[in-house]
Amino acid sequence: MKSEYQQIIIFKLRKLRQDNGYSQQQLGAVLGLSNGQIGNIESPHRPHKYTLSQINALCNVFKIRIEQIFLDEDDFNSGNIIDTLIEKIIIYGE
Repeated sequence: MKSEYQQIIIFKLRKLRQDNGYSQQQLGAVLGLSNGQIGNIESPHRPHKYTLSQINALCNVFKIRIEQIFLDEDDFNSGNIIDTLIEKIIIYGE
């Protein structure tokens, strides 16, 4: 199963998909995945998650910076954003 943090990141990406008018099928085409795979990733009951490469591609599609996915508002006020971003990416990958 996905960790709580992984679910938070995937929820952010699903919201971006929906807010930008992309269906699961359209997003799958962008990433080279089937809409079923996107559904598995977005489901909290499946262990599938986006790879970091896929997240980077989504950031390019939605024209956002990767830190907007992994960091919350409080993180931007912390002393070292880069260290915090790296820590959060590591947590996502675990």
